[in-house]
Amino acid sequence: MNVLSKMIREPLLHFLLLGGGVFLLFGMTTAGTIEKPNQIVVSQGQLELLSANFASTWQRSPSNEEMQDLIDKYLRDEVYYREALALGLDEDDTVIRRRLRQKLGIILEDTAALLDPDDQELAAYMNEHAESFRIQPEVSFRQVYLSFEKRRDVNADASAILERLKSGQDPELQGDPIMLADRYALVSQNEIKQRFGKGFAQQLLAVAPGEWAGPLTSGFGGHLVLITEIKPARMPELAEVKQKVKNEWLLLRTEELKLSTYRKLLENYEVVMPEYLGSLDITSVDLASNETAHTDAQSGKELR
Repeated sequence: MNVLSKMIREPLLHFLLLGGGVFLLFGMTTAGTIEKPNQIVVSQGQLELLSANFASTWQRSPSNEEMQDLIDKYLRDEVYYREALALGLDEDDTVIRRRLRQKLGIILEDTAALLDPDDQELAAYMNEHAESFRIQPEVSFRQVYLSFEKRRDVNADASAILERLKSGQDPELQGDPIMLADRYALVSQNEIKQRFGKGFAQQLLAVAPGEWAGPLTSGFGGHLVLITEIKPARMPELAEVKQKVKNEWLLLRTEELKLSTYRKLLENYEVVMPEYLGSLDITSVDLASNETAHTDAQSGKELR
């Protein structure tokens, strides 16, 4: 049972099953329309596709004249395509090779998109990558800004202003002007970093709520702060971030499928390379991030 379960979860098996289904469907839909050499068959399905593509662009069905023009363009594309293949124009063409590789990659991505993880799998993934889904602390605070450039002794001025603030004087009448807001409501740690800098964010989260404190320093200068509300960091329930977890799970499984398929397919080939590269483990290449093809330095042929 464990072996069977492992086989069922094998990404390459999903790809092969889907591929087999596609070829079977293609065989069923093209039955009776197999083309002879130098014969171009314009099927009813192809005509409907041409008409549908036109309608999606122009929001109406094509006229008879427009339909004839669509057919003419289709025939020209087909004739040019076949003649180009006959002349071998597809051989040793880097652009065509890259495009074919991209199309196979799209097939693998579509295959992975069919995977449907249950909540147990998603919860396990979320726990394994907890930092990606942890909700950051959020803080509501007020600030009074003190300019390093305008004040000779910011610390001394801060002490005096703190006394006035603690005695109930209006914060808006204290400090120096700055383009930043003087009030922030439940902003995340990242938002604070973006506005004030990483150091200020760390200092702010260490301040006890309910009383004016400081000065805290940022790239702008000094800041007296009053935290009025704080929500600590927490791990969300799966339901709160389920779509995000599923998206990241699918992304990971897609990359695994691509790499697994590549390694399986590579087993069908004999790779020849210069002796000094013989120890290179080419199966460890990450196809998702490395688009560089390894080339045989002697023959000039791509190894993959």
